[in-house]
Amino acid sequence: MSKKSVNKIFLFAGRDDWQKDTNLNHVLVNYTKRKHLPIVWEDPAGNLTHRLRSIEFHFQTLPNIVKKINLRLVQLLYAITHWSYFIYLYEQFLERNGNDIKLRCKKLKKRIEYLSAKNEVIIISRSSGGRVASLIADDLDIKHIICLGYPFQNPNNGVEPERYLHLEHLKTPMLIIQGIHDEYGGIEIKDQYKFSPNIELFFVDTNHGFNIDNKTWDKIYQKIDEVIL
Repeated sequence: MSKKSVNKIFLFAGRDDWQKDTNLNHVLVNYTKRKHLPIVWEDPAGNLTHRLRSIEFHFQTLPNIVKKINLRLVQLLYAITHWSYFIYLYEQFLERNGNDIKLRCKKLKKRIEYLSAKNEVIIISRSSGGRVASLIADDLDIKHIICLGYPFQNPNNGVEPERYLHLEHLKTPMLIIQGIHDEYGGIEIKDQYKFSPNIELFFVDTNHGFNIDNKTWDKIYQKIDEVIL
């Protein structure tokens, strides 16, 4: 049996603070479970963190300070048994405080190189995770990138061509699922930017938050099925 038929996996690459997407992450996890495919997180402790956030979701009145403490405890628990995670957290601190996308590209590339040695990697990304994945994809063995809400333009900044210029020449197949009201780039992107023929745009009626109903999620699921199955 071929490698591709046995070891296909989903790698989740989230937004800068991916834990803000608890609901969306839960929906995507359910999708991958329906496909009976393994899930790997960009954050090595992502599985534990996702479980924590899923539990906290049932306690809507839980103070943010408690959530932060819970997160640190989970990260510490993971790091005690995986010492290299302390390095990951330190690099994450430098990355966020220095707004260094190059460091995140380096970390994600290293993780994908390790995973793709024995697996066929499909990246399901969110916002900045899609940007990072698309920057490094052509140097790696990636089957497909799916991005929900690509950040074409930060509404608080000026023009930033480094966010989108590389998309004109991308060789890796990529599906961008974009809200028509997305403040980081809505329906206007189809005429505003140049895209590689390997990129497909799929629009849904939402904004960057992707707070959508089950019917719309079903349409997204069907579209993802079309490109990865």
